[in-house]
Amino acid sequence: MATWKIWLAIACSLFSFEAYKGASFFTSLSNDDRSTVGSWDTYGSFVPEGPAVALPSIRISPEEEAKIQRGIYGGTGDKAHLGGFTAFDEMGVSVSVWKHMVNHLGIKSVLDLGCGRGTSTSWFVVHGLEYVVCAEGSHDAIARNLVPNIRPIPDRTRVEIVEHDFSRGPWWPSRTVDAVWCVEFAEHVGRNYQPNYLTAWRKAALIFVTHSRWGGWHHVEVHKDPWWITRMTAMGFVYSDLLTNEIRNKGKQDNALTVTNPRNESDTKTFNTGQHVWLTMLVFINPHVASRPEHAHLFAEHGCFNGDLNNLIECGKEKGSVETPLPDSFKPLIMTEDMDNQWIELIRDNVIYPQEKKEEGGE
Repeated sequence: MATWKIWLAIACSLFSFEAYKGASFFTSLSNDDRSTVGSWDTYGSFVPEGPAVALPSIRISPEEEAKIQRGIYGGTGDKAHLGGFTAFDEMGVSVSVWKHMVNHLGIKSVLDLGCGRGTSTSWFVVHGLEYVVCAEGSHDAIARNLVPNIRPIPDRTRVEIVEHDFSRGPWWPSRTVDAVWCVEFAEHVGRNYQPNYLTAWRKAALIFVTHSRWGGWHHVEVHKDPWWITRMTAMGFVYSDLLTNEIRNKGKQDNALTVTNPRNESDTKTFNTGQHVWLTMLVFINPHVASRPEHAHLFAEHGCFNGDLNNLIECGKEKGSVETPLPDSFKPLIMTEDMDNQWIELIRDNVIYPQEKKEEGGE
């Protein structure tokens, strides 16, 4: 091949790579135009870079709203494909799993995709994760989000609340995250729009996702496990049977949440929690992000042997130990009982007993 042809081929390759890096460049191209640029685009199995523009839901008129029978579900003023959340969905709550994600898997940053009112988001914020994003399509849910009621938000925590309707286009967080928590979301979005939220998944090292096995508000993708595993494997994510079973089993260990009305202790409510998690949660690995140095702290199990492989210890902690300790950045975040209580109080005062709080002059 002539020298000029070699240089031309290199130049074309560099142009394709730069085109991928500029997300706004691709947004402006038609599908036909994209095919002439190259395979590096927002929807490919790579990590989307650059800023993403959130596309909020388009509101409907009161007349249109009157035609929608929502029943128990929120979403007033949203288009019919949005909403579908309840004030408190205990089936998506799994404190034992969340603690396992932080303590054992070492997760420090989370995208809560389809976060609803922010029940799970608020747990991650209160427990001091470093970067937490709540992304939701329903304007009604965003308007009633719990996170603004957290006082104070931990100093080390950066929080973003994003309203984005994935039927309008793709979106992804501003930086990569350790995990996506995606509960009661995937079944609501048709596979014609799946590429729009998979761009967000591609910014995460681990994906924790549930799916529905029955009908519900705008449930348009109801399938068994094998369909989701096959679909997401085809999209470039690596299914982990080991992590899936680990998370499902962990979800069965602590499946109740008790909340007491502080103004009437006889009014105590117990919720059976985590059914969505231990029944259908699947865990996928995204090697494009998990392999990056900034996520090397993941899988935070202790690594030093003390006579029992099932009870490993922290290196360098024992007196007289010669093993090199890990840097603090590789250690899991420290959580406290006070954090647990703060989250319970947040849920109690803003979700389960909100009316009594208002009547007594609370915020």
